[in-house]
Amino acid sequence: MKKLFDTLFRSIDRVIAGTAGKQLLFFLVIAVTVFIVLLTISVASFSSSPSEEGFFNPRFWNMLLNFIDPGAGFEYETNGERLLILITNLSGMVLFAGVLVALLTNTIYQRIDNVKSGEVYYNFNNHFVIIGYDPVCDGLAAQLAATNEVVLQTSRDVEAVRQELLSGMSDNLAKRITVVSGNRTAYDDTKKLNIDTCVQVFLLGETDEDSHDSKNIECLGSINDIAQTAGRNIRCHVLFNQPLTFAAFEQQEVAGIRKNIDFVPFNFYDMWAQKVFIENSYNNGSITYKPLDHEPITEDSPMKVHLVILGMSGMGISLGLQAAQICHFPNFITKGIKTKITFIDVDAEREMAVLKRRLRHFFDEIDYSFISFDENTRYDNPSEKTRFTDIEFEFIKDHFEDDPVQRYLEEAALDKTSFLTVAVALPDSSGALSAALCLPPLVYDSGASVLVRQEHSFAIVSIISREEGEEKYCRYRNLRPFGMVNNSYDIKQADDILPMMIKYVYDNTTNEKIIKDFPESEVRRNWIEKWNKTDNLSALKASNRYAANFIPVKQRSLGIKAGVDLTERQIRLAARMEHNRWVTEKLLVGFRAPTPEEAADITKEKREYYKSRFIHEDIKAYEDLGTDGKAVDVRAYDVNISHSLPYMIKAIGNEK
Repeated sequence: MKKLFDTLFRSIDRVIAGTAGKQLLFFLVIAVTVFIVLLTISVASFSSSPSEEGFFNPRFWNMLLNFIDPGAGFEYETNGERLLILITNLSGMVLFAGVLVALLTNTIYQRIDNVKSGEVYYNFNNHFVIIGYDPVCDGLAAQLAATNEVVLQTSRDVEAVRQELLSGMSDNLAKRITVVSGNRTAYDDTKKLNIDTCVQVFLLGETDEDSHDSKNIECLGSINDIAQTAGRNIRCHVLFNQPLTFAAFEQQEVAGIRKNIDFVPFNFYDMWAQKVFIENSYNNGSITYKPLDHEPITEDSPMKVHLVILGMSGMGISLGLQAAQICHFPNFITKGIKTKITFIDVDAEREMAVLKRRLRHFFDEIDYSFISFDENTRYDNPSEKTRFTDIEFEFIKDHFEDDPVQRYLEEAALDKTSFLTVAVALPDSSGALSAALCLPPLVYDSGASVLVRQEHSFAIVSIISREEGEEKYCRYRNLRPFGMVNNSYDIKQADDILPMMIKYVYDNTTNEKIIKDFPESEVRRNWIEKWNKTDNLSALKASNRYAANFIPVKQRSLGIKAGVDLTERQIRLAARMEHNRWVTEKLLVGFRAPTPEEAADITKEKREYYKSRFIHEDIKAYEDLGTDGKAVDVRAYDVNISHSLPYMIKAIGNEK
């Protein structure tokens, strides 16, 4: 019997602790049961008049009115009837005035609690989805809310996230952002976001969590399943915290998603490196940065880029590798002048060894050197073969504040043939600012660009770098903060329209046709639909993005104007510059040049076999290029893209 009651009470507890619908149904069952019992007692205990025949007779209505309205006064002949009516009144008062009111009040408060805790999902449509709350989310949500409704799902405390996210945001934007609770690794929670009807998905993950990148990939699989069921292709931006994971997924296609997901991986450090060196702007121009080539480096220029990075942190290495991707100038073709990238760190020797293991084929093809002032050590990578790459790396093992490093920086600042940029990329914002302020005065007076990493507030940098008129000297006028978390994500930067145009040119150019028109809908459709089944989408899309990032350098160095045909000289230089960039890109992602034996074995039939093993026969000097598997001169691809450059620039309105 005890077990029976325990089971009964457990069932009742589940109902009353459940949804409002279950609670209301439970109340109705109890109320109807009590009423039927009382009505049955009345019919069985007291005689009926002829007018009370049938079920819905005056007795029924009399009992019902007394049950739901204790004040409904009726005359009763016997004390028994009066007692029954009293019991009916009391039962109605308890059930309707007590239980029902409490139930409705509880339902309202429960709804309020559910909304506050993010348990309420709505029928979202034509909205942006953000999955996970990361610091980059604040600025991203505000940008997205300017055009569409935004739904943010997080596994953190929703009220805390909502307060942090919406503080400082205008009411109009805040009204368009809904924060809900959910676990991104749970398929059902992801499905509630109505991803099948959304505009785009931004998969960020949560801050400071274990297995962040792995969980994002797991969630991406759920999004793909939803998109597949809906028969849609959904653009999905995925944040990878680890630079190595990000690099891997730029080159490794995620199995099974190509038909339904337009996969856009990104990394915070890489995103900032692009913002500083390519976009040259933060937060819609509130802070601007000099290009690494402070002035256009033409084919006749004696100048070179020299980037000095203090601190081999994740950010510092990303800055160096991004610079290696874009610093390819025409005076290397005409004068052999190379870009120099210097890393200075007390642990530079170990960090260099790690970087060499990660990028071994890149280091096989470039000039690099190591210096330890304290140990009086210097070595480089001598080679019998002539290197055709235009990038030089230098590693210096020492403390920033030590005299040898200070003298090195002074000499770099005095070099009249270098455009010097110093980036202080220490992970600690206070330490980075101290290091930046302790740079030799010659560095600031030379006009060098100085970048200092400031993760959150950059108020100090803004104040000390502010100029108050040309006549007043300001030592820190070229000091700029970077690496801020807030407003770091730029949806325009992530749009990919320029990479899409580059693919469109490659797909549609012929010997008789130069692409000059770029209908946006057609360009975007080409990006989604026109891939070969054997194509590695991640690698090819990343390659198009890197090529797009290089266009501003070509604009400056070759004087390219929007909508104006290039001269033959400009086309030849642009094509060679593009090949030099492409070689660096391929080496950085893990490709290598074939050995003489492998080169002799590469035929039309085996070309793809070697490429799948990250061996590419086109990693060579431009003048040594031959034909591809289609018997087309490989140089024609770079020439074709060069012909279309002015018209791509015109199409995006990017006159620099």
